[in-house]
Amino acid sequence: MFTPFVTDEQPVALYEGVPPQYTNEGLAIDCALVLHVRKGTARIRCNLEVIEETIGSVVLFNPGDVIKVEQRSHDYEAEIVAVNRFIHLAALNQLEGVNVQALKKTFILDTPEISSAADGLVRVLRPAIRLCSTRELYQICVMQLRAFYTLYQVILRRNGIEVDTFKNRADELFFRFRQLLAENYRTSRSVGFYAGKLCITTRYLTGIVQSHYGKSPKEAIDIYTVMQLRLDLLQSDETLAELSYRYNFSSPAFLSDYFKRNTGIAPQEYRQLNHTNAPNEP
Repeated sequence: MFTPFVTDEQPVALYEGVPPQYTNEGLAIDCALVLHVRKGTARIRCNLEVIEETIGSVVLFNPGDVIKVEQRSHDYEAEIVAVNRFIHLAALNQLEGVNVQALKKTFILDTPEISSAADGLVRVLRPAIRLCSTRELYQICVMQLRAFYTLYQVILRRNGIEVDTFKNRADELFFRFRQLLAENYRTSRSVGFYAGKLCITTRYLTGIVQSHYGKSPKEAIDIYTVMQLRLDLLQSDETLAELSYRYNFSSPAFLSDYFKRNTGIAPQEYRQLNHTNAPNEP
């Protein structure tokens, strides 16, 4: 069964092992994660970008990121700090002298300093989760994350990783395409829409996405959208009619056909197989 990282009753949580969202099918996350690899290796796609995890790696994931496992060693194990989006945003909004937009990218570091900082974050939060009220835990977590995010960016810069620059124009356009997709996947699944937003031709966008992701823009859009739909089917009680309206499908039948065409399974069946509290569809 699907297990969410955090809930309304538990806005901050610690996990060890393999994250429940690390699947071969791919799934979106609705919280922020600080993931510290303890054992093994993994190769994942986060928002269509390759992330290579090794022992000691620390990865920052943002709410809304879509994650798909391409390869994972049998001994893979990570320590994970999960916080809800409100705590994450509060920490980002309190940062001073830090490029907040840049921190919304997905980054990976494997330095001894960031590994030690991740250990320290866990050491502070573990007793806080056990002892503190929700309000106290919120305040502690925001303060600790603010310090951790600041240090993360300092270490990025010390290691020559520029958070707001790109190697070339194609890299920048691919990043902007992924940003636009995260903002608009519910309202548009048209390649022309994204090419227009980037002020480039659909042919040029196809070449960029193909070279960076190995698939067409249409495939990338559908993969991203389906991962978000999977999360909504698992974590929300919305009916297919409500989801079809929110995702700008003309009817529940169109949503169902779209989901089944891209996954091989109907959304109702997917929900029933993975979610015990699925609403009854009309």
